[in-house]
Amino acid sequence: MNFIEFLEITASMTAIFMVGSGQLRFNLFLYSVQTVMIAMLTLSFAASFKEDHLYPVAIAILMIKALGVAGFLRWVTKKIGVLNDTGTMVPIPVSMHLSIILFAAAFMLSKQLPHLPGINNTVGGGTAAISLLFIGILFMLTRKVAVSQVIGFLTMENGIYLFALTQTRGMPNMIELGIILDVLVAVMIAGLIIFKIKRSFEHIDVTLLRDLRD
Repeated sequence: MNFIEFLEITASMTAIFMVGSGQLRFNLFLYSVQTVMIAMLTLSFAASFKEDHLYPVAIAILMIKALGVAGFLRWVTKKIGVLNDTGTMVPIPVSMHLSIILFAAAFMLSKQLPHLPGINNTVGGGTAAISLLFIGILFMLTRKVAVSQVIGFLTMENGIYLFALTQTRGMPNMIELGIILDVLVAVMIAGLIIFKIKRSFEHIDVTLLRDLRD
């Protein structure tokens, strides 16, 4: 196993451990670790393939997503006084086993991907990217707390970015930086909405919002 494969596997494992935890602060810590791994992967690809435009992208991922976004969401959870998921649609042990099955499915799918010239092995990167996408969706579908849904969305976004990085060596620099800024804005807006929900309904359980009537 080389260093790049280690980073890819570690990123995937953080998502699986997130599904197995009901503590919001721990899940945000895992998201930070996951995003740091992706930033390091970006640096590794920049150095390996002489893609200099990836260096500022890696720095932006580290500063904006791993530190800024995760730090903001930790502050939100502290301000609203919600540190754990109030409940899940599917029991956490079952969700964790499902995430492992999704990881295996991602591996099978990644083996069918075409290989680009100059990239020796895309299976590891494809597996990590697709598994982050699948597990992010699973996280959003099985959690009730709004903060957890945001974490699931961010995990999905990490998977999409990682797929573009490992399968195509990344998108143009301005597009990638623009997406990162879009994610930052989306998280800030989500934080404000969570504050509003908490103030208006004294909870942030999204499943209870279906009881609202005009």
